[in-house]
Amino acid sequence: MSRTQRAIYDQRYAGTGYDQRSAVPVLTAERSALRRAVERAIATTAGDHTPITLFDFGFGTGRVTNEFLVSFPERYGSIGRDLRVIAYDVSAVGLRKAEEELRWQHRFEASSEIKWDDGASEGYVAGSLERNVQGIKLSIVFIHGNETESPAAICRLVRATIEGPALITTSWYSCLGHIPGRDRRTQFFRMLDRVTDPRGELLVAPSVSGDLLEAQAEWAEKLQRGDVGDHPIEIPGDVMYETELRGLNFWHVFSTDLDELIRKVRRRSQRAWIEALRMPGPEFDSAADEQANYRQVQLFNLAKQRRRWRLGDYRRVHTAVAVRSGSPRVR
Repeated sequence: MSRTQRAIYDQRYAGTGYDQRSAVPVLTAERSALRRAVERAIATTAGDHTPITLFDFGFGTGRVTNEFLVSFPERYGSIGRDLRVIAYDVSAVGLRKAEEELRWQHRFEASSEIKWDDGASEGYVAGSLERNVQGIKLSIVFIHGNETESPAAICRLVRATIEGPALITTSWYSCLGHIPGRDRRTQFFRMLDRVTDPRGELLVAPSVSGDLLEAQAEWAEKLQRGDVGDHPIEIPGDVMYETELRGLNFWHVFSTDLDELIRKVRRRSQRAWIEALRMPGPEFDSAADEQANYRQVQLFNLAKQRRRWRLGDYRRVHTAVAVRSGSPRVR
């Protein structure tokens, strides 16, 4: 019987191997994509002095989002708006790691009592942290979810923690890839759109066809033969891969379906496109390796200039981000 994503990631986050796979935890392209999205969202809500709310779906240990949270006052303090992060994940172990890092390394304090229930059958708000820096209030709310819950239930849980929609919604190395079934992935994608302000930004960043090439070929062949056993392999791109803990896990490698999903949630007043974040290759052993990869990413994106990707484009890229922007002017 397949293990749950909660069990798998509780085990992966319990050690240090998962977080230390790469010498560069946050890709330059991820940081750049997030900053540009935030700047667009600030521009489309100019004159609004309410807090900026960022919902991170599949937060994990906060690999990308914690860096943004901590650096927010220095980078965006001049706009005079607070920042509120909603951190959702099915792994309490990952969320606790983020809590500890923010407490002990960045001097955040509890603004409501934090209580964890590792085996909870329903998602719940575990608690929150906050810190004031130069008059800017930074806060983070931890939501421990359960993968068996419906997108509608998650939507209600997130909306209960904020007033109005999130201005920015992100999903880095997106946990959507761990959701079996095309229809269910579509439902979750629509949920991410529903919790996001139409003026705001939705960024979903999964791996695409240039990742896990051998696994894709292996499982496509098994699927064609009808030899997938009890694994949830339904369409090309569905694979079972071996984690660093020597266990198998489900993953969907996206292709043109990523473009289809982001365009399904785009309104007439919005724009949607795909950008490369990482080109194929091993984990980075140094910052120089990551920068070399980033230069390839820049050249690829420059050549595409936000034109729609073809099938072959996905095969040249390891990780991409689908962007739905409420900004009429995109950069």
